[in-house]
Amino acid sequence: MLITSKWQQKLLLITMIVLFIAVFITAVYSIWQWRNDWILAHQSTATPPVFTKSNQDENIINTLPDRHLFGKSASPSLTNVPISSLQLSVTGIIKMNDGQSKVSISRAGAPSKIYKVGDVVTSGVKIYDITADTIVLENDGRMEKLPMVREKLQFKPRALPENP
Repeated sequence: MLITSKWQQKLLLITMIVLFIAVFITAVYSIWQWRNDWILAHQSTATPPVFTKSNQDENIINTLPDRHLFGKSASPSLTNVPISSLQLSVTGIIKMNDGQSKVSISRAGAPSKIYKVGDVVTSGVKIYDITADTIVLENDGRMEKLPMVREKLQFKPRALPENP
């Protein structure tokens, strides 16, 4: 029983020495980090940093107004596109930002059908683009626009009920 207690005492002594070394190393490291932080916080900033411009940066800045920052429109300019003379009329537009826009087109007074970009409306006529109020058609290689005609609302006065 005496041997076991000596081994236990030695094991306890070794454990205490290892713990003391670990605590000592941690304390020294903490003090060192505190010192570095204190030096960094109390440094004198007498000379402010100097920023220089290069010719390349200046050229980029000067050309920014001429650039298309959000890209160019894939559809042709609607001001230069003639209005289509086809017997088609737009009865409704669903404009989506994710490219899934749809349009309701009536051919020669027939019931409307739903189309999307790339669909063929009649022979040789394909939907090229859908905007909020106009459809751009590709008619045998030529661009034509088909605006959505909006009827002005006419409000009539409400009829008053007659008193018998």
